[in-house]
Amino acid sequence: MKLDDLRLEINQIDEEMLALFEKRMEVAKKIGLYKKEHHLPVLDQSREKQLLEMMKQKVNHKELISFYETFLIHLMSLSKAYQSES
Repeated sequence: MKLDDLRLEINQIDEEMLALFEKRMEVAKKIGLYKKEHHLPVLDQSREKQLLEMMKQKVNHKELISFYETFLIHLMSLSKAYQSES
């Protein structure tokens, strides 16, 4: 396989991830609005911990767990920032 082919494959994956990111952020915004209406804090540490543990268990390639955990932590941070703007 050529480098250009691999880069095309990465580009396709990035486009799929973009669509999922936008979808996730739309739901995060709705959660933020719900929390605001019900006077709930944006940060829910127990939910974050539960989500991290659950998702780490689903990683097929165990050498990627720490990278995936970092990815999720950053994603949740972005979601909380977006919720705070709502």
